[in-house]
Order: sequence, then C-alpha cells, then structure tokens
Amino acid sequence: MKYLTAISILLLSHGLYAGGHDESEPSFEGLISSEIFDLDGKMDMHVERRESCGGDTPKHFHPASGTLVYVLDGVSQSKSTGEWKKYTKNEYWFERTDWVHGGDADTPAMSDDDCQSLLIIRVTEKDKDHTVFIK
Repeated sequence: MKYLTAISILLLSHGLYAGGHDESEPSFEGLISSEIFDLDGKMDMHVERRESCGGDTPKHFHPASGTLVYVLDGVSQSKSTGEWKKYTKNEYWFERTDWVHGGDADTPAMSDDDCQSLLIIRVTEKDKDHTVFIK
C-alpha cells in the first residue's frame, strides 16, 4: 500500500500522460488520461484519471490484482465493502479481483452536480485487459 501511495503522489506531481487511448475500445465516462507501466516484464500497472458528473457506471469487473480508486476531488461511491458508501476528496477504496459491479439496481442516485475526479491504479498480468464489460 505504501508503494501505491508513493506512485500516486509521484504521478500527480509530474502530471499524467494524456495520450494513447484507443477510442474504439470500451471505456468509462470521463477518461482524462491512461498509461501502462511495465513493472517487471510480467506485470503491468494501469494508471487512469477520470472526471465525470452524475451518471451510471456500466456493469463490469477487473481481472486485475485488485484496484485502488482514489478520489482526487468531488464525491464518488462504491459498494466494495458490501454496503454503499460515499467517498470524498482524499479518500479511497479497494476493489477485489473479479468483483462484478456497476449498473446495480440499488445504486444510490447521484445528481449531475455530484462530480468526481478519480485516480485509478490496477496491476495486471502482462498484456491482459484490466476491465471486462458485461452486456
């Protein structure tokens, strides 16, 4: 956990790379930047920054070694602990591997004024998808 925090601070202090996103691939609303870092030739670290207001997240899961979501600004929410919880600036949550979420019937409504700026970090096996959308 110390390393993810240090990496997050380093990336934020130097700015995130804003290129390299293929528009033909599915993505979440508000993708600002995305980059993949080679960790050891066997693992990749995916770092994304997203900004959005209101809206729903499509049903998906992450076949990654877990996902850390850090709220840079605004308000977001997650059911990663089993119950819905709101998160605000400088709070974060962890999503376990293969946890199916998004598009849940019990998702608390957020208004279009509820905006969020998020930093998302995932570690995957080399060249594996970090997110799988479910239709």
